[in-house]
Amino acid sequence: MLRANFFYKFFRYRKNNSNEIVKYNANKKNDLQNQINNEIIDIDQKIAENSKALLQAQTIRLRSTFSKSYNFIEKLSTNVYKKKLEESINWHQKQIQELYLKRRELQINLEKLKGTFWLNQFKRFLTIIFLGFFIFLSIFIFLSGFMIIIYLLPLLILIFIGYLLATKKY
Repeated sequence: MLRANFFYKFFRYRKNNSNEIVKYNANKKNDLQNQINNEIIDIDQKIAENSKALLQAQTIRLRSTFSKSYNFIEKLSTNVYKKKLEESINWHQKQIQELYLKRRELQINLEKLKGTFWLNQFKRFLTIIFLGFFIFLSIFIFLSGFMIIIYLLPLLILIFIGYLLATKKY
């Protein structure tokens, strides 16, 4: 009997006919959104700090490139200094790239939580198509203008020669 009762309860299909009021708790979703927003703000601050340090390293590299050192010891020290400076610049660039990737990931998660992910993907897609069309149109106009000038070159030369002959005094 016990076994039969177990199988009956296990395989029986129950339809949920509950008419109870269910309270929706949106605090978890809002807390997660706030947490992701805070992480994005922190990453933005880190990006700003690394960008500032990268800019300082680039200016130092630019100054050291244009500084003239006549002493042998100064030349050796600047070579060592430049190697360390290049390593620092590469490290800062790598950090900034990683932070941008992490920020992009968090931004996508936030968009998914808010429900605007596909709308923003569609906007990005349209932006890429629009930029591609704009670049294609610009190149087409430039090349068309260049070809028009080449084809009109004999006519322009004839007009110029006619002008020279008309203004020539005997």
